[in-house]
Amino acid sequence: MWVFLSLLFGGLLMGLVVGLYGAPYAVLLLGIAVLIPMVAGIVGDLKFGVALSLVIGFFTVHINKFVNAPMGIMNDVLLFFLGVSLMLRLIRERDFSRFEHPVTVFLAIWIFYNLIAVLNPVAATHIGWLYAVRPIAGIAFIYFVTLYALKDLATVKFFLKVILGLTVLAGLYGLKQEWIGFTDGEMAWLQADPLRFMLIYQWGRLRVFSFFSDPTTMGIIFVYISFFILALMTGPFSHKYKIIGGLSIAVLLLASAYGGSRTPVVLIPIGMIYFIILNANVRTFIGSLIFFMLGTVFMLKSTSSGVIYRLQSAFSPDDASVRVRLEHQEFVQPFLRENPFGWGLASIGEWGKRFNKDSWMADFAHDSGFIRIAAELGYVGLTIYMMFLVAVMYFALKYYFLVRDKQIKAIYLGLNLVFFILIISNFPQETIVILPTSLFFNVMVAIAVRLKDLDPYYVKTYKKMHHEDI
Repeated sequence: MWVFLSLLFGGLLMGLVVGLYGAPYAVLLLGIAVLIPMVAGIVGDLKFGVALSLVIGFFTVHINKFVNAPMGIMNDVLLFFLGVSLMLRLIRERDFSRFEHPVTVFLAIWIFYNLIAVLNPVAATHIGWLYAVRPIAGIAFIYFVTLYALKDLATVKFFLKVILGLTVLAGLYGLKQEWIGFTDGEMAWLQADPLRFMLIYQWGRLRVFSFFSDPTTMGIIFVYISFFILALMTGPFSHKYKIIGGLSIAVLLLASAYGGSRTPVVLIPIGMIYFIILNANVRTFIGSLIFFMLGTVFMLKSTSSGVIYRLQSAFSPDDASVRVRLEHQEFVQPFLRENPFGWGLASIGEWGKRFNKDSWMADFAHDSGFIRIAAELGYVGLTIYMMFLVAVMYFALKYYFLVRDKQIKAIYLGLNLVFFILIISNFPQETIVILPTSLFFNVMVAIAVRLKDLDPYYVKTYKKMHHEDI
């Protein structure tokens, strides 16, 4: 009854606003009506807030292709409310034990270093810092919210289902682009930038990119999520879920192939080798042997297909793109050694072209995510970031071998594969700080830190051994 009356009142109010002030004010009123319960939901339930942040971050790039909507600011506002909600809970409970972990300490140091980078006296731009710090330090804050929200294994599975569901949906949409075609809006977005169109249109065909900014970003996401699903399939899950997992991997890898990016192709055998090392058994060895044999035949076969030829070129010993990357890195090294704190955030890349356009640094093709950190934050910043990544890898690997619950162990296997692939891919590409991977990564790091506390054997055997994590 109350729901009916509320809807009736809302409809009458909307009609009155449209009649008196016009449709724009009605849209504003509708936005407020949606925003109020959404904010209440975020403050009241951190689980809902993290999931909403994942969804918004996942579709941010796609929506911005067609409308000039402040999606980034929307996610920042969402993270702000999540932060307020988290702080209120911590003040009330006065329990900070969940954050007492080396990974949390290293991440906090990394965030703090990015914040004080605005004080860099040789920074090429200080205004650009405000824009560039958001995807680095701002999004990393979701780690703390997720860490607090992970109260049980069901919550862990819920977050993973959101991540996997969104990615598989993107894979299906990539196949739709290949088999049915691009929408008029997507074609208009491609043709609006000649350089963008040139990168997408290669070998006489349009490379698919799904909801993302480019085929490479899409391919890398699909590869590391495929390995995460593969790891889950080693766990004690039902045959139904394993069949769904196998089909999902097929969708993601096929869509990645249509994207035609070579970096994801190289990541597949690298990830498979790490998978064999962590999950060494006869079945894994036989399956991997078949995989490498079929892969070798596929890469050596002659073909007239532009898709297959581009994938085969990923293993060419004389790849021009690799030579160019090495030349760029060699060129910039003397400048990096001169300044231990870097040129400042937003001095290179897309933000550099906007805020530092009069400098040669703005046009420097850094390619690598690690080179960007070294250029903008110096080798001091790069050292801090590498220490954080090493801590993430060390503890994820450590907990994988210590836990006994088979489902938790399978999740840890998947997390280790994701972290390893992302770190490797961040050498030739900029991957970890790009949406939606930046959100996925920080949520998964929080899961890696928290998940071992949900394993009864670990809690009983190791948890009380003199704070072994500190």
